[in-house]
Amino acid sequence: MKGTERFFAIWLLLFFLGNGPTSMAQDSVDKSPVDPQQVITDLVSDNETKSRNAALLIKNSADPKWLPRLSPLLESPQGRSRQIVTMLVLGVFPQKAPAFFSEAAKSSSVHAREAAMYGLARIPAQTVIDPIFAGTKDESETVRSAALRGLQLICRPNGSQLFAALQNGSDTKLPESHPAQASLQKRLVESPISENHRQWKGIWHDLASRETILSTQTRYGSDLEDKDAAAVLKKVFAVNNSWAAKPSLPQPLIYDFSMVNLVAGSSKEIHIDASPEEITQTRYLGYDLDRAIQLRLVLDLWLQAPHLYTRNLNLSAEKLTVEVDLEGSPGLHAGVGLLNISYWQSRVASGSSAILTFDRNSGNWLGESVKDTLGTVVWTANAVEGSESAGSLPRVIVVQMPEGQVGAQRYNLEFRAEFSTTEGALLLNRATMHEKQKDDSGALLPQLRALAELKLSANSSLDR
Repeated sequence: MKGTERFFAIWLLLFFLGNGPTSMAQDSVDKSPVDPQQVITDLVSDNETKSRNAALLIKNSADPKWLPRLSPLLESPQGRSRQIVTMLVLGVFPQKAPAFFSEAAKSSSVHAREAAMYGLARIPAQTVIDPIFAGTKDESETVRSAALRGLQLICRPNGSQLFAALQNGSDTKLPESHPAQASLQKRLVESPISENHRQWKGIWHDLASRETILSTQTRYGSDLEDKDAAAVLKKVFAVNNSWAAKPSLPQPLIYDFSMVNLVAGSSKEIHIDASPEEITQTRYLGYDLDRAIQLRLVLDLWLQAPHLYTRNLNLSAEKLTVEVDLEGSPGLHAGVGLLNISYWQSRVASGSSAILTFDRNSGNWLGESVKDTLGTVVWTANAVEGSESAGSLPRVIVVQMPEGQVGAQRYNLEFRAEFSTTEGALLLNRATMHEKQKDDSGALLPQLRALAELKLSANSSLDR
């Protein structure tokens, strides 16, 4: 769908679905005898006034007899038409919407089945899980992608409402979870995902709960034939689950976060007052309030879905190395920032394969290296401090990105994050981003570009 069409459809729908009965009565709608087919034609026409009036007429009548006429429009190749019908049915016929979209999910039309996935995901009911999961196995990649995005919508909380709650303590109500959330997690644990690995990899980190991740790890380990590797893997999971892969924090987090962009001369201070539930919900948006930085490691992706990412496990006398397939993954990132605000956040999306390294005896993560399809190293991350004793958490993580992308530019970057361990939680102390630039002699010298610091509040239940 073109950008102008998407804007028009959204504007139109917000207008007629967002107004109450009083304001609707003030709208001028033609009172002449209604020709149903003409109304349907006007609804999806390019004439803004005709389309708006047709939508208002259907809304004001709220007659379910319109549904059989709206249904064929889902087969239209015009994305705008499908969007108008989808939002119209959801807004005007909420009780009929589940049956309407479930039927569309069985259509021979790819367009109708695609629209059905989006419609079903916006219905607050447990029953939508079965048809959406069926869509993930559709013969059409278009429908499969729509079904997977639909699952993302079910898990994704209201960001603006959640962010307000995070910064205002208990004064702001948390967004409610979708009624199908629990059923979705159950299906993720139980369903064998042997096909379309690349598509699942792209969204698994958005879907999986902490409980689902742990269950997936247990299931993966129990399926290994090499019992020595399975025993070491169990230790690796136990140690690293405490700080990676959406760890649960039993206590609230209250802190002040400050960051500075030295290049732009800008700064930002953010106060966080987050309950354990808020911390959990924020992870579904891709943010970790305990790390308080933009950092997604290969380790995070692999721990959440070892069945999707593992190519090979190699066990030596001292180490466990895991060969990881990154094709189709959501990519990696590192940078200074909190929530949706960041300075010098670099994204690396060119990774094709990776090697994760763990200490065999302690289970500690030692580091990771990522290569692109040409065999060029595009990302390395290492636990510089904190991997000495059994079960210890990394106190310092350093990430090297030789061609890290920031906006449209590429830089040779080094990101460093310093942590402390408090009541088993790994919390940020300080983070920096340096750009490596050559001097006159050709030597690479680090230039500080951004930095951040976190200070726990005196009222925090976690006390360093």
